[in-house]
Amino acid sequence: MTTTFSPTSSVRTSCRDLIRQSGSVSINIPALVKFSNEIAESIHSNQSLQVAEWDADGWHYTGKTYQRRQYQDDELYELMRMERVALYILSMDAINFCFWPSSSSSAKNGLEYEHLAIALRKVAEIDDISDDRQDHADSGDSSTYVRAESSYALSPSNLATLTATKLQSLLQPHFPSSSESIVYELPEIDVRCRLLNELGTGLIDHHNGSALNMISKANQSADALVRIILKTFPGFRDYVNRDSWTNKCDACDWDAAKSSTSVIHFYKRAQIAVADIWAALGRCSTSSQRCHFTDMKLITTFPDYRVPQILRQVGALQYTPELAAKVDNQEELDEGGVDEVEIRAGTVVAVEEMVEVVKKHLIDISKADSSKKTKNNLHKLLEDVSAVTIDWYLWQRGEKEDRLNLLGPHHRVRTTYY
Repeated sequence: MTTTFSPTSSVRTSCRDLIRQSGSVSINIPALVKFSNEIAESIHSNQSLQVAEWDADGWHYTGKTYQRRQYQDDELYELMRMERVALYILSMDAINFCFWPSSSSSAKNGLEYEHLAIALRKVAEIDDISDDRQDHADSGDSSTYVRAESSYALSPSNLATLTATKLQSLLQPHFPSSSESIVYELPEIDVRCRLLNELGTGLIDHHNGSALNMISKANQSADALVRIILKTFPGFRDYVNRDSWTNKCDACDWDAAKSSTSVIHFYKRAQIAVADIWAALGRCSTSSQRCHFTDMKLITTFPDYRVPQILRQVGALQYTPELAAKVDNQEELDEGGVDEVEIRAGTVVAVEEMVEVVKKHLIDISKADSSKKTKNNLHKLLEDVSAVTIDWYLWQRGEKEDRLNLLGPHHRVRTTYY
């Protein structure tokens, strides 16, 4: 009997197994518990986990300004808006990695996630308002999926034929202006273009050119959608073979990698794409159930550079003196090397531990608090605590503290995975 591959379970298991043997990274349980208890107390005080909603800052494309007078069917109109948003999210997460390298020897690259998110949003909005009756979406099986208009810059057909020069011309005008000391540029434009080509081609070849069609195949399962993304788009296959300590993402290796006990799984961009789709189209939406995933708690934290940075800052994640010196001196670590992989695995395991500690402390606080409101709200508070929401909290806190120069350096790796 063949067991269905669970990418999220593979992430948890392989990271936990690695950290048990880790030589460079360890979890400081007392510091982790202290930090987690502080988060739980904040949740209790505010009666919610204080994280910004997906588009609270206005960075992302939501389709709110999307207008097509030629569409009379409200349900079809909403599906078309959702298709455009889903394509924006998949496009963003296909190229959401490694912003810090600079082409200048004297100026640092100031580009951050929000700059790319905003630029891509403006690209998505170019054809938001159109009265052209010749430019319409293909409704396909409208109960399941639609295809975006050909005028939409992020339609699968446009992504499949995108060139690096065109991508640069679409995004660069929306970045902040550069100066002698700081530049705003998107590194590795050729690689990012190739990943967007792969996204467009994969949707056309395997999912009728429709993001919603792909999402529908997951049957409201976040874990299943991660698996579908990994199967369709090789560029999302974020794993490391510890026999050789190298990243392996060739199609011929994929079947072996899924079952190998030597592989450390992460799938950061695939998991965050699913979480973004849920946050934008499922978490608070009443218009469709296809993006309301029933197993979001299976998604792990998204092991990148910001979350381990904040965990190290509070003492929950500890590095050996040798690794700490490399990170603090901003030395580049080898992609897929032991140091990088242990940092990422330690991040996954630490956040898993934090989720359990936060929940336990919330229950303890509730037992000590006799108010009816606290007890009635406890179930909702516990449901809101997951690796995804804790990740959001840590990332948002890290972004604020980084802008205030309150954080030490993060580890540096040239990678396409985060």
